[in-house]
Amino acid sequence: MRLQERIQRTLDTLPHRGFWLPPSDSPDFSTNDYLGLNRDGIIRQILQAVPAEWLRGGSASRYLGGEAPPFAALEALVRTLWGPQEEALLYPSGLVANLTFWSVIPQRGDTIVYDKRVHASIRQGVRLSEATSWGFPHQNWEEAERLIRRASGEIFVAVESLYSMEGTSPLVEALSYFHTRYGCHIVVDEAHTTFILPQGASWSERVGLRPLARLFTFGKAVGLVGAVWVGPWWLIELLRRKGWGGIYTTALPPFLAWAVGEVLRRSAEWESRRQRLWQLIGWTRQYLAAHGYTYQGLEGPIALLSDAHPLPLKRLYPPTVLQPAYRLSLHAFNTEAEIQALFPLAHSTPSE
Repeated sequence: MRLQERIQRTLDTLPHRGFWLPPSDSPDFSTNDYLGLNRDGIIRQILQAVPAEWLRGGSASRYLGGEAPPFAALEALVRTLWGPQEEALLYPSGLVANLTFWSVIPQRGDTIVYDKRVHASIRQGVRLSEATSWGFPHQNWEEAERLIRRASGEIFVAVESLYSMEGTSPLVEALSYFHTRYGCHIVVDEAHTTFILPQGASWSERVGLRPLARLFTFGKAVGLVGAVWVGPWWLIELLRRKGWGGIYTTALPPFLAWAVGEVLRRSAEWESRRQRLWQLIGWTRQYLAAHGYTYQGLEGPIALLSDAHPLPLKRLYPPTVLQPAYRLSLHAFNTEAEIQALFPLAHSTPSE
């Protein structure tokens, strides 16, 4: 079969996946700008204040002349915020960071057990690994334990603090049990909770979990780009020496690292935005339940709604979601009135 014919057959089975720009005259219920730092012009102001010496491109990997002081300064700040007794290593994106970690840290003879709804970057990284890997249905902890019992070597359990499509969080008690009972290494991708919790805290720390490693990303609530692994020095050192995603990737432009650091340094300024975001999350839970809308998630600013009622939201299709659905993303700048207007069958306001 000719290549074009083969590809055309595949295209015929897939829904159209076009780029989507939300209408400028409608509320934003799609982006991951959870604190509104982009929407309200804060990021623009920070970028305009970047020192002139850092206004340049990446030019090379950090190992080949692309290193700059803002990178080390950002890693030091991350350690202060999220891992005082640990080390941190910066990557250009969460995707590169996950591909690198999962293809480098677990070795042949080890086992990776992961929630099947973890981000595609984790699943792809797992595929690159020489370790054995098994997925379990989303939040099915009995099946996860069954797989762990069959596992050999070092056992890694991969979860997200807040799943990017489902809006759910893992059961902390189950993860703690796996670590205590079987010696599993828990690895948490904290991308969608980075910087939205009170005082910008780490989700794992806030719930009392002590993972082997945590991934924080800067393209969502922080409003910029990049990611950082936080973990014990020996793990981060292996990523430095063998992590191809850092060794062979052009570094972030220094001005972006400086800007991310500025957002993190000013964390206290964003606390009212965090409070407003969580107030809206709670209000929305109550509102949807009061008017009979079924949804999944809202354990953070993300909800997944069935497509039973047409909504002015981005419609998602498999394999991104199991069934066609709408993803609702809340922000500190959204209002109760906007939520009411979004759901046309709602006519009354739930009690406070």
